[in-house]
Amino acid sequence: MEKKALLSIGDFSKITGVGIKALRYYDEAGILTPAFVDPDSGYRYYSFHQKALVDAIQFCVELGIPLKQFPDYTNADEPASWISYADLVGKGEEIVREKMKTLQERLDLLKEMRKEIHRAEESCQRNRPEKYSLPARDCWIVPYEGRQFSRESGQLTNKIILEIHRNNMRLGNTGGLLLLRQQGVWKQFLFVDVHKDSAREKKTPQVIHIPRGVYLCKKVERSGIEQVWDWSRPHVKPERIQLVIETELFVGNYRFSQPVLEQRCLLDSQ
Repeated sequence: MEKKALLSIGDFSKITGVGIKALRYYDEAGILTPAFVDPDSGYRYYSFHQKALVDAIQFCVELGIPLKQFPDYTNADEPASWISYADLVGKGEEIVREKMKTLQERLDLLKEMRKEIHRAEESCQRNRPEKYSLPARDCWIVPYEGRQFSRESGQLTNKIILEIHRNNMRLGNTGGLLLLRQQGVWKQFLFVDVHKDSAREKKTPQVIHIPRGVYLCKKVERSGIEQVWDWSRPHVKPERIQLVIETELFVGNYRFSQPVLEQRCLLDSQ
């Protein structure tokens, strides 16, 4: 092919919008071989028709299709002779649908976080018991009799986190104290949240599911889950309380050094 009928690598870079370094890399990777390489200068030259191949490569780059898979969509013997756009588009649709699903899940999570921030700030401002409908959660629990933010609770929390990781489960963002009534006796635990999907995929005896429900909630000034019986008594009968959670409130301006605590009583459906 006559060199004069071709585009230099610089001109080809301009019309495709792909950098010269990238074009050289595509050549080295064997997915975009120049139409002609000057044997004297080593300069690369391309035909205009190769722009379609570059567009297909960029399509893969934008969608996250590994370039090592690109030959799967071209003629194995002559990589530049044809491109299976139908297969590329099909793969692209699959990837985009998965990304859309992930983005929607993240958007739903952000909406829930914003909703919780608003509720937390409301709880702080009112500083009195209020009923709220709160989502379900899955927790890794370990028996524990002390308070939060002690040396003992910190060490035990770290052990729980490592156990969650060793069990290939996704770690949640919150933890705290939990009171459960077992065989008529209240027992206290330390808990760390685990992601609901990983909790369902791999069941372990240390993980419990706490259903969505109506909670009587109140901000407290210090850790100590036993104080729940003092502030809740004027508002609800003790037998209506199914469990108690003490955890941090995630207000709009969250301070790691001075967390705000809230105690939550899950009420029966009466």
